[in-house]
Order: sequence, then structure tokens, then C-alpha cells
Amino acid sequence: MAKRSPLADPQLYVVVFIGGAIGTCVRYLLGLAIPATAAGFHFGTLAANLLACFVYAGLSAYLAQADWIRPRKRELVNRGAGMGVCGGLSTMSTLALEGFTGILGGQAWQALLYLLVSVVCGLLVAFAGVWCADRLAAGHRVQRTAAAGQTARSGDSVAFSNPATSATPATPVNSAEQEARQ
Repeated sequence: MAKRSPLADPQLYVVVFIGGAIGTCVRYLLGLAIPATAAGFHFGTLAANLLACFVYAGLSAYLAQADWIRPRKRELVNRGAGMGVCGGLSTMSTLALEGFTGILGGQAWQALLYLLVSVVCGLLVAFAGVWCADRLAAGHRVQRTAAAGQTARSGDSVAFSNPATSATPATPVNSAEQEARQ
């Protein structure tokens, strides 16, 4: 069976549209709540861009590992929350306009610093988002493994016996599970 084109999937359009509307509203509200400084730093735009970098990188990393979530749901979440919300929340055009306006307004150093801080911090928070997502996914993997072990053992006749006197050996914990618990 041939894979269906995403261009022919109206559900994807809907989740991206709704997510984009939400992200754009949040960006607008952050711009109102956190005004620009006289030094040319637009902290509302910076906050929106950094939040989007963290969330989208983390979401993408988590969904890439979340084989326990059905592929269709992962696709819809990635497109709706990632592409939609984070795409509407982040704004390269506003960043470029604010930098360009600062340069033309005689605040070239401040504008260049603002652009540099935006890019460097964006990369750092994206890395942090991936790191957090990896830890979260590892924790979920351990929980699912433990739950699967409990389900498998529940059929045994010693499932409710005293573990100290049970003839069934305890399941060893591997290093990945130990690391995830820490």
C-alpha cells in the first residue's frame, strides 16, 4: 500500500492551523507583557524564540524515541505542537526586523549583540530541551519495562509470595535503568 501524501491529509492542516494560532497568540502576549528595552533588547521576542527552541527540540527528541505512542498520534502532535505552536511562537522575521531596526536606529552594537544572544541561547536551550526529553523518555522506557515485567510475572504462581523466599530470582536492573532512576 502506498503511503499517503501529507499534502492530502486535511487533519494535518487543521492541527498546524490551530497550533499556529495558539503559538502566534502566545508570542503576541509575550511581546506585550515583556516590553523592549531602550538598549535594543526585545525580551518578549527573545523569550518566545527561546521557549519555542526548547519545546520544539525537546518534543522532537521525545517523539523520536516514543515508540509506545502510535505513529499517527506522534505525527499529529509533532505537526500541531511542534510545527504549529512552536512555529507560531518563534519568529525569525521579527528577530531580523528588530535587529535591522536597531542597526538603522544607530544601535548597531546592541542589535548585533541581541542577534548573537538570540542565536547562541537558542542553540543552548534547544540542547537543554533534547537533554530533558532524553531523560524523560528513558524514565518512561524504564516504567514501561517494569510494568511489562509485572504483567509477565503476574501469571506466575509465585507472583504474590514473599520475594525473599521465592524460588524465582529477582530481575537484575541494567545500567540504563539505574541511570534513568537517578
